[in-house]
Amino acid sequence: MAPHKLAVSDHAPTTRPQDLELPQPRVANAQAEQTRTIPVAMAADLNYARPLAVTITSLLENAAPATSYDLRILVAEEYPEAVRQQFQSFEARYPGTTVTFVVVEAFSEVTVSTSHLTVPTYFRLELPDLFPDLDTIIYLDSDIVVESDLGELYGHDVEDAYVAAVPAATYHLRGDEVAQKMGLPSFRRYINAGVMLMNLRRMREDGLVERFMELSTQEFDSDDQDIINIVCYDGIHHLPLRFNLMTKYGPKSFEDFWSRPATRLVWTTAEYEEAMRSPVVIHFADKRKPWIDAGADFAERWWHYASLSPMGAEIMSAYLSGAVETAAGFTTGLRTRLRNRVVHLEHELEGREKALEATLRSVTFRVGSLVTAAPRRIRNSIKR
Repeated sequence: MAPHKLAVSDHAPTTRPQDLELPQPRVANAQAEQTRTIPVAMAADLNYARPLAVTITSLLENAAPATSYDLRILVAEEYPEAVRQQFQSFEARYPGTTVTFVVVEAFSEVTVSTSHLTVPTYFRLELPDLFPDLDTIIYLDSDIVVESDLGELYGHDVEDAYVAAVPAATYHLRGDEVAQKMGLPSFRRYINAGVMLMNLRRMREDGLVERFMELSTQEFDSDDQDIINIVCYDGIHHLPLRFNLMTKYGPKSFEDFWSRPATRLVWTTAEYEEAMRSPVVIHFADKRKPWIDAGADFAERWWHYASLSPMGAEIMSAYLSGAVETAAGFTTGLRTRLRNRVVHLEHELEGREKALEATLRSVTFRVGSLVTAAPRRIRNSIKR
């Protein structure tokens, strides 16, 4: 399947999730040429199972005929049987695909600093030791859609590197003093860890997992992403923007994207145009997630794959239920705010009445009345 092209002038999606058709998933040609197998690791707790299913659907829908995927899903505990079966259905729907769940028991004491992340994000730190059979692996977050075959990414040369990934532009604006306080020489190599090609063999040879684990006991603003950047600093390769087109930088608007000092510092216009023309990965790397906000940038792409996923019906149901709850919550909240305002005004009026009564009863008022009594009587007699 050809990569989906994104027009630079695209506007925010107007299609509602409930209006989308439900096309049938692509089925691999059983007679296709001999395939190459690309290992891909992902990590998600049960709360992220549905977005994970959408990510996998997008990956498999856009696989080249010669590509098959070995999917290794890292979990803190086994998913319920019904959920596991939904993920196992990928093997039948996309022949050549394998799905394996790997329970990771480490990091139970980790404190996650970033609000939209969960503990399983730390599981990628153990990948070199979890899979001693692999030299390299692609790691993907669960809040992405894959728009092209990952063969180009997997074929990137990381022989002399630990990891290849796209720069996290906003970090590159930070000063060296800040970097050195957290253990980095600088932020000039800092990457977003949501899409990575990892050289597991070299990481094992250089004992990186031990260093990962040591740092995991400390708290960092960007959690394990900081740890990866600190430990792998001397072995980081930068990938073009198209391999991790992050919504947090507003790429759908040319003006918005280039109004940011960080994007101008890190990327060229040509790289931006290439990413918009033929993105490999679209990453919803901000708080606006398409399964919560259907107006988020590129949400129409996420909902396209959601409609194809084995969890499509329940994703739609959850979204519509959430929309109803949000609307009800807004109405309830509005009523509450109005009621609180009325009560506040009533209390304020009552307080002023009490203050007036206290003033009238005060000694000062009575003395003042006596002092001014004679002048008032004289003035009144003159008026008569």
